[in-house]
Amino acid sequence: MRLLSWNIRDLLGDPLAVHRVVRAAAPDVVCFQEAPRRPGSALRLRLLERGTGLRCVAGGRRSGGTALFVAPAVQAGWARAFRLPVPGRLSRTRGASVAELYLPDTGSLVVASVHLPLQPELRLRHAELAARVVAWRGLPAVVAGDLNEPAGSPAWRAWEPLVSDPWPTAGPSYPARGPHRRIDAVLTGAGLRVTRYDDAGADPDDVRRASDHWPVLAEIEPARP
Repeated sequence: MRLLSWNIRDLLGDPLAVHRVVRAAAPDVVCFQEAPRRPGSALRLRLLERGTGLRCVAGGRRSGGTALFVAPAVQAGWARAFRLPVPGRLSRTRGASVAELYLPDTGSLVVASVHLPLQPELRLRHAELAARVVAWRGLPAVVAGDLNEPAGSPAWRAWEPLVSDPWPTAGPSYPARGPHRRIDAVLTGAGLRVTRYDDAGADPDDVRRASDHWPVLAEIEPARP
């Protein structure tokens, strides 16, 4: 399974550049953050589907700006998009998109797209809440998203033992112009093995036109006995 995770900055950049980067990565699954979430999000998600050649299985206004897209060959079962609690003074909604997916070469697994908040205590709380939903499905798990904290920090460790960092030597992902912080991740659980983890070889100009984050691509397969 080729899984791409990317914060697309509310599509404030060049949407055609978003489409090109996603199509070039040829993903089976895409976990978006800062996807359309405001009034009119249904139409904007349909345009994103059309531009990428994928279909949205979870996302929209209840998602806090997260979304899960899959390729035509991927079967999607149970899927939910939900908000996570934020204090009233904060303007950005937060949430997660979660789905059970089946791929012939990978089997069944549960995938979540998350975008953790800027406040440290709230980051941990949201990770705990989302992890419960993912763990409840009882399947091998993948959690992908913008964790808003450097690798190895509490917001990364909060997902353990459900999922953990499969590639600690990965490079930085933020900001797109001169990245020096690794705050975007694909985390994987027991029963899964990551064979590739990088920026998908994305065109730098397109990435910078599209977003302030670099995408993360992970190739995932069942772990060998």
